[in-house]
Amino acid sequence: QQGQYPPQQQQGQYPPQQQQQYPPQQAGYGGPAAPPVMGVQDCLNAVHTSLAAQKLVIKQKVSLLEAAGDTMGCDCCCEQPNQYDVYDAYTGQHVMQANEESEFCWRCCCNPSHPLKLRLRIPQTQQIVATVDRPFKCSSGCPAWCGFCQQEASLYAGTDVENTAARIGKTEQPCCGGLFTPTVKVATGQNEPSENHFAVAEGPMCFFGGMTELCCDQEFFVSSNGDKQGDIAKIVKEKPEGMQQMAQELMTDSDLFTMQFANSSLGPEQKLTLISSLLLMDYMFFESNQPFECDPIAQTCSVTCCNMYCCGAIQPCKCKCGGAQDDSNSN
Repeated sequence: QQGQYPPQQQQGQYPPQQQQQYPPQQAGYGGPAAPPVMGVQDCLNAVHTSLAAQKLVIKQKVSLLEAAGDTMGCDCCCEQPNQYDVYDAYTGQHVMQANEESEFCWRCCCNPSHPLKLRLRIPQTQQIVATVDRPFKCSSGCPAWCGFCQQEASLYAGTDVENTAARIGKTEQPCCGGLFTPTVKVATGQNEPSENHFAVAEGPMCFFGGMTELCCDQEFFVSSNGDKQGDIAKIVKEKPEGMQQMAQELMTDSDLFTMQFANSSLGPEQKLTLISSLLLMDYMFFESNQPFECDPIAQTCSVTCCNMYCCGAIQPCKCKCGGAQDDSNSN
């Protein structure tokens, strides 16, 4: 009896079965575990090493469908979400990527002023560390005289753009858009750019874009006082090098930027906010810039010589040739 009733096997069976079954339910048993909520400090820790370089290269990916539509004059129906890759300029390391999320109808009807979100990821892990949230504003043909026409974008840690506590920074176009100079103001944290900014990015005066991009760099100086000293950083939309890049510049809106940080004391919060500012400026000043277009229906070709900038409004200066002749005039 003594050999029967301390049932060694039963004692070894029942407690382990309960311990093995129920604790896994608390760890997500029966379904995938929810992704951890990323706070501001978690985001900054994740990008600290990636953004340690003093010079970054931001390259927009080429969409063949969009390129065909842009060249043939039907770009509104072929507009694809933008994708960007960020590299360390010195080592060539792929440090970050940005993927646009937007609705097709918004892109088709309101590009490049459509509302969108840009998800910033670490390439090695594909973890979303931050999100750029850009609301809808008036088109680039409207002067920036009021809040509804002033372009802006906010940067949030993780994916929740409704959580104001997770805001890392914000970029905003000032009232009147810098008059004759393309201008945006940049702030970090909960600060508003119009009241307490740490940087002002200013571009070329009056004329930029168009065919000038084929032979000239488009430079934006990021300064603390807004005087084009570039004491914080310098953003350059690079001119094409070689025939392949020149053809890409002519037929697509894919752009190549470099960002050189002049201040070595900038933290990851400021650098990440400046990257989001660069992406916003690409949409504002270069996304609709098409140096060369053909319209097979109207049998015309047009060349954008440059863009004129005044108070936030952008007007292209174009030359057009060709066109179907009127039969009544030919008789």
